[in-house]
Parts: sequence; C-alpha cells; structure tokens
Amino acid sequence: MSSKHRILIIDDDKDILELLQYNLIKEGYDVLGVSKSTDSLDAAKAFQPELIILDIMMPFINGIEVCKQLRSTPEFKNTYIFFLTALSDKQLQKEALETGGDDFIQKITGLRALTHKISTVLKKKLVIRKCVKHIELGDLIIDRNSRLVAYKGKAIKLSESEFEIMYFFAQNPKKLISRESLLNNIWGSDVYLLAKTLDNYLKNVSEKLGVDLVRQVREGKYKLETSS
Repeated sequence: MSSKHRILIIDDDKDILELLQYNLIKEGYDVLGVSKSTDSLDAAKAFQPELIILDIMMPFINGIEVCKQLRSTPEFKNTYIFFLTALSDKQLQKEALETGGDDFIQKITGLRALTHKISTVLKKKLVIRKCVKHIELGDLIIDRNSRLVAYKGKAIKLSESEFEIMYFFAQNPKKLISRESLLNNIWGSDVYLLAKTLDNYLKNVSEKLGVDLVRQVREGKYKLETSS
C-alpha cells in the first residue's frame, strides 16, 4: 500500500470529484474517488483512507447516512470525515457534525479551505474534530453545544470567532500553531483578516478569562498552556 496519506472522496458530482482528485493528487496524496454512495463502505474498507471527504446530497444514500455507516464500523471510528456540500443550512450542518463528521465545508467557497484543513490534520498533525462536544483541560472547560468557556468555575460567553479560536487551541494543547494555520482553519482562505485582528481576538479572550492561556511564543506562533 502507498506510503502517501490516503484520501477517499465520495461525491456524485463528477466535476467536483475530478477537480478534488486532481488538486489533492498534485498536493501529494493518494486519492480514490467514488461517485456512488452505495459503494462507500466497500470502497472505504478496501482503500483504508486516513480521511474521507463526503458530499451530503446524494441519491440512494445521503452523506449523513454514509457517515453513520462509517462511524458504526470499528475501523472507521476515528477516521477523519469532512463534509463538503453546496448547502449552507445550519440545521444540516449541525446534523452532519452530530453523526460524527469532523468538519463541514461549503463547496462554493471552501475548496481552498478544504485543502488547508486536510494539510492541517494529515501533514501538520493538528486536530480538527468538531464532533467533540466537550473538552476539559485542567481548569479550562469548553462546551460546544452551549458555546461556553469556563475557567476555574467561571463561565464566560465568547463571540463566535473567539469561541472557535479557543476550541481549536483546546484540541491542540501545548502545540505550536501558526497564525496562518489559525486564519485558514477558522475563517478560511477566502476571508482576509489582518494579524492585528487575530491578536485583538486573543486579547479579548484573555481579558474575559482573566488570564493569558494562549500566548504568542514567537512572531506568528501561538500556544495554549493549561494546567494539564
């Protein structure tokens, strides 16, 4: 079997399938494309991917049902599953993550964002798992359902951007994370933000928590330090 990172793409849109295959092969991945959702489980078992890109709206079996099948199969319990869809329905996004999807990316604006996120988890070995609802790191608690962060028993309400920053850091404690990685994985490559804007978000979080848990270790590099 190839030593390259293996990615399985399941999408009934053959143009999208070919576009993703072309770009991901160019990035150095071993890629298998499947256009029939009914072939998903057999293809996954044969190919043993490290990451699966899954369309939601497909005939016969939709992506959410495919995700359920994959997650109920022990060998794919921890395989990364990224949903890629043309729909922007928030309820659908929530359902996709609740069935075990790790992230949800829109086709219209998300192809470059998808490439960045794949590199983040497979090459940089950082974690993106939005299906994880609750994280505890010593005195720090993060709950995705309520979108609350608590530190030393004090609950703090953060803005959406502030929460996503802390959630990303909490899944990657004590790892050095670049500014570019934060910008691409939280906002996407199609959104332009100044470095100062990110620093302001981090400053706001520190003020609300009453402590600098996320620190700039060196220029453009950040790390979350907690008691565990």
